[in-house]
Parts: sequence; structure tokens; C-alpha cells
Amino acid sequence: MSTEMSNPAAKFLSWKSNHQKFSYYDKTTQENVFLEMPVKFLALTRYKTIKGWNQKKEGAIIANEVKSLKEELVVNFYKKGDKQEIARGAWNDIKETVEFWGGRYTESVYAMLPDGELVNLQLSGASLSTWFEFQKNQTHRFFDEFVQVNGFKEGKSGAVTFSYPVFEWTGKMNASQKTLAEAADELIQRYEASYFKNAGTSQRDKVSAAIGMLEDTFEAEVVKQPTPPPSEDKKVYKDYDPDDLPF
Repeated sequence: MSTEMSNPAAKFLSWKSNHQKFSYYDKTTQENVFLEMPVKFLALTRYKTIKGWNQKKEGAIIANEVKSLKEELVVNFYKKGDKQEIARGAWNDIKETVEFWGGRYTESVYAMLPDGELVNLQLSGASLSTWFEFQKNQTHRFFDEFVQVNGFKEGKSGAVTFSYPVFEWTGKMNASQKTLAEAADELIQRYEASYFKNAGTSQRDKVSAAIGMLEDTFEAEVVKQPTPPPSEDKKVYKDYDPDDLPF
């Protein structure tokens, strides 16, 4: 029986290109909740995973979270309760297979909102590219200052127009927020110790956790209208090694 700690994030946020907003899926109401800007958060830690949608087979692509792209990713195709493993290994070894199936490299960023609530931001495509660019040479500012999204920009890839969030710094935490951040960080560390422990956590448990995250973020727009990455993504991925990012 697994003793793995459940994911501490209360909400799983993703950027909805057509709506130019972040949203999360409320399983109780079975509706998407869109967040009004500004969206303000303190980034605590981030892992790497694979997310996507296979249009032809009408199913989701999911994977476990890892700290480094050199670690083993177990990527599954998931549809109506059934899952099929499609790739296993380090990212560079399985990238072509995963992308053929419709999977995309995704940053899984755990963050704290100003009121202390823990959330998870799942960034891929254009939103991930602008997040990479935002972090450049900014290592010293993380863990101390809030990040805010108060607007968006638009881009075009072929005939498809898309939007992506604009990240900006918005000031340091006050004393009460620092207390909340310490508690949030401790919770994240406990989750990390449970999830990434060497013994006792099977890949099956981790895939089950990935399915749980999928169910928390599922919504029809992502399924039917996946947002393509901008053409300049290739340059961003070439210039940045995700394992070298500041947190």
C-alpha cells in the first residue's frame, strides 16, 4: 500500500490561449474557473513533466514529474480510465516518440498565492517560452519577490493566432507573507521527500498521481483546441537548458 503524500496544490492552473487568462478546473462544479488579472504568485519550486492531447486517438498524454530531464520519465496515453505506456526514459531519448504522440515538455511550477494557498502552474508552449525568458539572469529574485501576470501578448504560428502571459516582478513579501511562504515551502519539501524517495514509491504510484493531476486540470478547450507553440520556441529551447533554471 502506497504511503505517498498527496499533491499539496489546491488548484492546477494553465494558460487558456483563447480566453487570455489562467484557469483551473473545479471538479465539484465540473466547470472551468477563470482568474481575473492580476494573478500574483510566489514561485517555490518546479519539476518537469509531459502533458498533451492526441487528437486522433482522443486521449491525454501524461507522465510522472522529475527534477531533471536526465531522470526517467514514464509517459502514458490515457483515455476513459485506461492507460497505455508509450515511452520510458530520459527526455532526449524519448522526445521524438513523445512528440509524435502529441506530448509536450511542461514545467510544473508549484507556487504560493498572496493568501498562502498553494497552486500548481503547468506551463508549456508559448507560456513556457515566455517563462523561460522571464527567468533569465533573475535567479537572485526568486523566493523573495512575487511574480505577477497583468496582461498578455499575442503571436502567430502559421494560420493560428495565440496568446501568452506576460510575467513581471511586483515587489517583495511582507512579514506575514514570509510566514505563509515558510509554511508553504515546508509542505512542498514534505511532498518532494515523499514523491521522490528512492524506495517505496513505484512508477505505478507516480502515474496514478499524474492521472490525479490530469483530472484536476481537464477541460474541453485544451482537449479540442491545443495551442501550438510559437515559432520562436525553437530558439528558446536551444538557448536554455531547463535543468539549469534557477529553481
